[in-house]
Amino acid sequence: MSRPLSLVMLSGSLRTGSYNTALLRALQELAPDTLRLTMLEWRTVPVYDGDCEDREGIPAVVTDLQAAIRASDGLVIATPEYNHSLPGGFKNLLDWLSRGPMPHGLDGVPTAILGASVGTIGTTRAQAILRQTLAALNAPTMPSPQVLVTDANNRFSADGSLTDQATRNFVGNWLVAVERWMRRFPLAER
Repeated sequence: MSRPLSLVMLSGSLRTGSYNTALLRALQELAPDTLRLTMLEWRTVPVYDGDCEDREGIPAVVTDLQAAIRASDGLVIATPEYNHSLPGGFKNLLDWLSRGPMPHGLDGVPTAILGASVGTIGTTRAQAILRQTLAALNAPTMPSPQVLVTDANNRFSADGSLTDQATRNFVGNWLVAVERWMRRFPLAER
């Protein structure tokens, strides 16, 4: 049996009742024994300002996130869609993660993405934009299957538990595909 993979997770939403954060918590619950999933917190990341970076360097919260991501076997991102795009705060985080000496925090890090929305297209546009950004940052992104959870308000309970069995089954199978895909990128080669 292969060693367990250690994956880190980022939610594109800071909202307490975020469906995307709840979706990541569901991954922890549904993951096979061969996956270890750890949520990363980014609430205190400042707005990017090149002048501040020049004066003060990269903030410790960012370098800590970069180190955690680079030490992992891969990254999982769940993001909502705001105005047909990524949430501004989350895009700011990605901008910070790309700073510093090469390899930066996302360079070469295999990434799987998913999203949940109360709408009917389930973060399709946000995921497309995220894929484009990750490609520019040289973070290989799992192409399929895609997880586009629609009608999220009816798939999660009031406490944030993923209760829809069909979604649970799909996400559980997706995690198997994530593991298979992530194992193509040995940590030692980054």
